[in-house]
Amino acid sequence: MTAEKGLFVGCMTGTSVDGLDLALIRVSEPADWGSSQRETVEVVAAETLPLPRDLQNALLTCGQPESSSVELLGSCDSWLGDFIGQSIRHWLAKIGVALDRVTAIGSHGQTVRHRPPGSSNHPFTLQIGDPNRIAEVTGIQTIADFRRRDMAAGGQGAPLAPAFHQVVFGHLGPQTCVVNIGGISNLSPLDGSSQGFDSGPGNCLMDEWYRLHHATVGALGYDAGGEWAAGGQCDYDLLNRFTEDPYFTKAPPKSTGREYFNLRWIEQCVTPMDGHQRSAQNLQATLLELTARSIAQSIASVMNNARFVPICGGGRLNTHLMARIEANLTESGNDCEVKATEYWNVDGDAIEASAFAWLAYRRSYNLTGNLSAATGAEGERVLGAIYPA
Repeated sequence: MTAEKGLFVGCMTGTSVDGLDLALIRVSEPADWGSSQRETVEVVAAETLPLPRDLQNALLTCGQPESSSVELLGSCDSWLGDFIGQSIRHWLAKIGVALDRVTAIGSHGQTVRHRPPGSSNHPFTLQIGDPNRIAEVTGIQTIADFRRRDMAAGGQGAPLAPAFHQVVFGHLGPQTCVVNIGGISNLSPLDGSSQGFDSGPGNCLMDEWYRLHHATVGALGYDAGGEWAAGGQCDYDLLNRFTEDPYFTKAPPKSTGREYFNLRWIEQCVTPMDGHQRSAQNLQATLLELTARSIAQSIASVMNNARFVPICGGGRLNTHLMARIEANLTESGNDCEVKATEYWNVDGDAIEASAFAWLAYRRSYNLTGNLSAATGAEGERVLGAIYPA
């Protein structure tokens, strides 16, 4: 049996490092490649698999500049590559799809450092999860390293999802802004501007602060539904200090990561304050409001007529956060439908993995994958390196 035309697997571990997202998509190609018609994407299956706790902890350690090492980097790279390859083999068997039916795997890998233009004299981005091992374990052509070509062309290397968001949500019309809330939040206005950027922290600060104050057993803990934050009170003086960070007023294109927004960032903002004690719960409420406000203000800054705001990623399950995003948008004069993407019949856990399956499809046909207006690259580029089966 040969690979089924148009069948691709996508996989990624996001900035939250909370699991391995897998998606199997079928791409229907335009009949005429010279036309303006876009391909259509069907998500055939999707699942999120838990990471082994020791691998999860190692990846979190590797992602922090003060605790990583070359030894740890190399170990995590091969370890994650083997885990991804084995997970894909088992998952495809579980859903009844033979390995040789898949054209290619698109693997984003785990970002362990992201230094975009403006943050380093020599900008770079680094994702690990050895694609050689994925190809070896699965016997499927693997495509990886999607971000560095965009950065080589002067771009941020991120976000890459806006082009895919246009394929999936374009039918909602130009008053749509898609938001992904993972560890970092990014948005994709679908108003024709082809712009998209990281608005700032998503779950990363809330998750780290929660885990600092709660003993967890098994999987890394998080504030489910935002219940802990909802029971606290936002400290607006501290919130204003948070929002004074220059990242929030920097014009796009822009991107960021956990190496910027982390516990040290919180401590740097809190320490210079007047020294009065704040409860941990009130600080959690303040961090949640920071995520909600920065997303809402970012949408308002690029779309003053937004109507639909589909939200994907783990943050969509935080009901308190969703309510605060909607409230902040209303206060800014945007009366929007802020809903999880499931409202539009799209699995919110599958979108990012599906995006990298789609990018593998684009690379297989030597089609460009980035939007230069979103990343700031000098032009659109074919993204990804191929690792044969």
